[in-house]
Amino acid sequence: MTAHPGQAASPTLPAPVPTTQDIRPLPAESTASWLARLAQAHHLPTPYLLDGLNITTTGRPGQSPGGSEIHLDHTAQHHLAAFTRVPHHHLTHALPRLNTLPQPPTRPGHAGGHAAWRRLDTHEAPARACPACTLRRTHGTTGQALAYLPDHARLCPHHHHWAAGPHHSLSTAPLPELTRAHASHQRLQRRTDTADAWTWATTITTRWHDHSTHTTLTARWQQRQRLLQHANPGIQPATGSWTLLARDAVTYPETVTLARTLATTRPFPAPRHGHPHPAVLAFLDHTARALDLPRLTPLSGDLLTTWTRHHTH
Repeated sequence: MTAHPGQAASPTLPAPVPTTQDIRPLPAESTASWLARLAQAHHLPTPYLLDGLNITTTGRPGQSPGGSEIHLDHTAQHHLAAFTRVPHHHLTHALPRLNTLPQPPTRPGHAGGHAAWRRLDTHEAPARACPACTLRRTHGTTGQALAYLPDHARLCPHHHHWAAGPHHSLSTAPLPELTRAHASHQRLQRRTDTADAWTWATTITTRWHDHSTHTTLTARWQQRQRLLQHANPGIQPATGSWTLLARDAVTYPETVTLARTLATTRPFPAPRHGHPHPAVLAFLDHTARALDLPRLTPLSGDLLTTWTRHHTH
């Protein structure tokens, strides 16, 4: 704006800075991720933020993202709720691993809260949430947050991003079949009896992938991996292996298909004279068609064969 003669020019206002109330936890976010964002907004390391809130901390955070989680006792939780003006019930709902320490360490004369860091195994680690969704939910402050995403929520169908672990989010734009599989997975989740089928399906397809059991599937999965690598040129897998990084994404459509088939198959009658019941052979033919395979004749050590034995009266 132009100043009139004799008037000082109006100063340029700085861009708005997010307030503490803007740093709300995201759905299923890890407590460590939320605290890191909160500390960053105040230009502090997380330990300094906790110390300033009269929260005593034991243990140390891991060196890598998602390598550790922090658990808070009730007092520490209420200190954070008061500081951020986020209702305590909202914190407990949004942060699945907030946890109350069962026996917080005692410190004579200390009336503050307590927190403890715990290292996480690989299978426990949160995953990197969709960066576009995170950017929107954090009012443009960051695109990085870690969340405990269930298997049916690892793909963001709106922005075509796959949560591939704590280090990486993969663009899946060249693989529209993942979006279709995601929609099918949501329908499958409405059933109440799918948990066991999903566990079996993921174990089976992982084994097929790692052992290159089916030539047709192996070629299909390798092509998907090549497309993912091309769509994510700047990503260097933390494990050093693109095959491991992409495995869950490239097998996802077949895993969903197999899980649906397993969940909707009735138990088989007992074998006849040492031979599989015809219902088992019909199941294998149906599953092959569902997976777009020419045939499906699993060997005795194949986990699908193991499943058919467990699924027999």
